Amino acid sequence: MKNETKENFESTVRLTRKTLQHLIDKGFQYVQVRGFTLDKRPDYMEPHYLILLPMKELPEDPAKKDIYEPIHSSILTGWANFPNDGVEVFIAMAASRKQGLL
Repeated sequence: MKNETKENFESTVRLTRKTLQHLIDKGFQYVQVRGFTLDKRPDYMEPHYLILLPMKELPEDPAKKDIYEPIHSSILTGWANFPNDGVEVFIAMAASRKQGLL
């Protein structure tokens, strides 16, 4: 597991309406979506956890293309409105703080 991923697990908060609104208020436009198994291995097919990395803009570098979701999407709103249904969804606060965004 990359150090960045380990740090993301160490400093996360559950996605709720309040935390989603906090990201919107801070000016975030997107989240990068990362899926993980119960033992914290990357997995997008049957993840146990989803970790969202807030971003103000998408990377322009094609090598950094990944799975992103707009902050105002119905998917994120659904996850925030029903945080105890389905896959556990967290926001990576450490990555955001390092970038001086939160």
